[in-house]
Amino acid sequence: MRMKSSVGVRARVKEGFLGVVAAAMVLFCFCGQVRARYHFDVTPALSVSEQYDDNIYLSERNEKSDYITSVSPSLNLGFRAQHTDLDLRYGPSFVFYDDQDRNDTVRHSGSLSFGRQLGRHLRMSLSDTLTRSEEPIEEAEDVEGVRSNREPYYRNNASGSLNYIFGQGDSITLGYGHAWLKNDDKTVDNGITQTPNASLTYSFNVQNSVTLTYGYTKAEFWRDEGTAGDDYTGHSAGLRYTYRFTKHTSASLGYNFSTRNFDGDTEEYKVHDGSLDFSHAFSRDFSVSMGAGYFKQDKDVSKDQKGYSYNLDFSKRIERGSLSIGGRGGWDEAYLEAERRGFSKYYSGTASADYQVLEPLKVFAGGSYRLDRQADGREWKTWSGNCGLSWSFLRWFSLSLTYTYRQRDDDIDTDDYEVNQVMLTLSGSRLFRW
Repeated sequence: MRMKSSVGVRARVKEGFLGVVAAAMVLFCFCGQVRARYHFDVTPALSVSEQYDDNIYLSERNEKSDYITSVSPSLNLGFRAQHTDLDLRYGPSFVFYDDQDRNDTVRHSGSLSFGRQLGRHLRMSLSDTLTRSEEPIEEAEDVEGVRSNREPYYRNNASGSLNYIFGQGDSITLGYGHAWLKNDDKTVDNGITQTPNASLTYSFNVQNSVTLTYGYTKAEFWRDEGTAGDDYTGHSAGLRYTYRFTKHTSASLGYNFSTRNFDGDTEEYKVHDGSLDFSHAFSRDFSVSMGAGYFKQDKDVSKDQKGYSYNLDFSKRIERGSLSIGGRGGWDEAYLEAERRGFSKYYSGTASADYQVLEPLKVFAGGSYRLDRQADGREWKTWSGNCGLSWSFLRWFSLSLTYTYRQRDDDIDTDDYEVNQVMLTLSGSRLFRW
């Protein structure tokens, strides 16, 4: 594990984010002439929120509550042309704590999405998201680790791909992903993962197709104090056969093989994962997908882990609302997070709904449950739920009230927590189009 200066790393991620933006702008300007049919979208926005949090440090016993005020201006830029799509968003958030004012900070949130049709069959895509926050529960998808303080951290996720279509249902994709995490907390691992990848989809006919995937992962970790977790490299290869019964119904059978090879003393392992999946769209407003499988983790020394996997997605839109029910289970791994948990089994379920009570008034609610289990027998359960309402008025403004609850029950008692949050938010935005 190499020691890297925080200044150098921050400069590196800043340069990387700006590089992606610059690349998108250069391609936008010089990849052919912009045709007559195009438009620009500019959406300035401002939101002001007041939040009550009864456990800001997610402590089991020493709970501290606070009122948190946030002022968040933002700007969205969009461009649409015959062969080009570009979206840019940036928004700082000025955060003030009523009691624990040493946590006052400026959050940052930025994103980029760029797509360019380079030829009749070739398309390039770029995306990037950058976040700076002090909130102990991250909003990033698939990040389950939590923090016990309000030290700021930075997370950047970038990806790019080239997709070439060489037949009806036939395509080749080459991609690259880059993820970066930097923590001001000197006792938490920082890290970078790089993931070049490729996929090939070939259709034998309208009903039968096969997809091959491959990905390589290189992960590096460091911290300012103490010893960071071991660096690793990994390979992931997959094969999936799909049969389409009709335009709206399909089934697939797949197998994936993954490896993790660590530089230090961390035990290396391989994962075999097979699954059978089914999906059906009853209509444009009603669809179901589900799957089940089995996985096995082969370790060099310790006892192997194995178990069942599943997935479920149920989505239904009604005249004035929607309902979604889902679940996931199988194996997971966490290295580029505040909590380095490594390999674990997990089982989860989610549900959410929203309903337009009146034209300007919407109500919503949701909940989730997740159980994680490690090889040493440690388990932790996480419950979360939220509900609220949103009122739109004067065309460009909205007022929302949200309640959020989250609880974790861990075999390690010091990692238990329970938190309640209530947030009132006033927002305004307006779209300008040319």
